[in-house]
Amino acid sequence: MTKIATIRKTGVIGFVSRADYFDFRAACVDGAKLPSDYGAFMKEYNQQLQRLREEGISPTQMNIKPAELIAWCKANGREIDSKARAEHANSMFSGLNFKNRAAPLNTDRRNDK
Repeated sequence: MTKIATIRKTGVIGFVSRADYFDFRAACVDGAKLPSDYGAFMKEYNQQLQRLREEGISPTQMNIKPAELIAWCKANGREIDSKARAEHANSMFSGLNFKNRAAPLNTDRRNDK
C-alpha cells in the first residue's frame, strides 16, 4: 500500500508571551484594537491558528519580543501595525537557516475590510 503525502502550505505567525503582552500592546499603533487581557488574546490567537490549519496552512510560530519589534520597525521606517508585525515575524523566520521558507501571514483580520 502506497502512502500519499499531504502537502501543506507553510506560513509564519507571531506569538507574544504573557510576560511581554502588555508592553507589546502598548507599542502597537493599533494596540487599542488588540484584546485588553492576555486570556482574550490567547483565545483569538488559538482561533487564528485553527483557521489557518483548516485552510491547509501549517503555521510556524515566532516569539515576538516588544523591544526587538520596536527596533525592527524603527530600522525599517515602519509603524508598529498588523502588517509590520507579520513582516517582522517573517523576517525572524527568514533569519533561521532553513532550506524552505514560509510565506508571511497577516492573520490580524481586524484591519481587513
